[in-house]
Amino acid sequence: MTDEWPAQPIVEDHRIPDVPRPRVVGLDGRPAPLRAAAPPAAPAPPASAADPLDRTRLAFAARAARYLAADAGVRQFVDLSSGLPTCDAVLSAAGEGRSGVRALYADASNGPALHAGASPHRAAAPVVSLSCSSPHTLVERLRTCGLVDFDEPVCVLLLDTAPGTGGPGPAPALLAALHDALGPGGHVLATFPEERRHDRAARALAPFAPLEPGLADITWWPYPDEEVAAEGSGIAGAVGRRDGSR
Repeated sequence: MTDEWPAQPIVEDHRIPDVPRPRVVGLDGRPAPLRAAAPPAAPAPPASAADPLDRTRLAFAARAARYLAADAGVRQFVDLSSGLPTCDAVLSAAGEGRSGVRALYADASNGPALHAGASPHRAAAPVVSLSCSSPHTLVERLRTCGLVDFDEPVCVLLLDTAPGTGGPGPAPALLAALHDALGPGGHVLATFPEERRHDRAARALAPFAPLEPGLADITWWPYPDEEVAAEGSGIAGAVGRRDGSR
């Protein structure tokens, strides 16, 4: 007892909070060192997956990646700063049962670089920060980072429909820089806002050659819009292929 009120019992809590494992991998491919005393954290659903449009983007990326891995021989997938856990979706869809499929998240945002615990991915996907002044510089940094082999088929995911490039959808300069760097068999997987939905895919993806059905709502891609009566997401998606030689 105290002088005025009964003292409350003290209950010690010996539980140790889970500490997220680092998700950043250096340019040499080795993971950042782990704290020896920190147990592996149980995977938790990423916050972005709660947004219906984000789930639709991830489903679109998974369907396209499954096709590209199975039918086009693509084994490398690079997410260019979407802010979504696409590496998890891609590895789950394209990597299951197929050895050698790899995914990389390239953070090309203007904000702080990703750090341990800030990655949107639960999978063992490397994260590299690219702070560049132009599309060609960005792509060159990606090409020389040591984590992507541009001599083999690569698919670059451009899923941000409002990037800091001065216009909606992938900027033409970025598409041109990727086309110059990727070898034959390289692909881009891109999304576009509603106002670009009825553009010609050849113009939207130039200089890449669009795969059928061209631009279609990502809810039902790869089916053309006119074949589906249900309401879509309002976001168009398309896949383009790099033909010819460098």
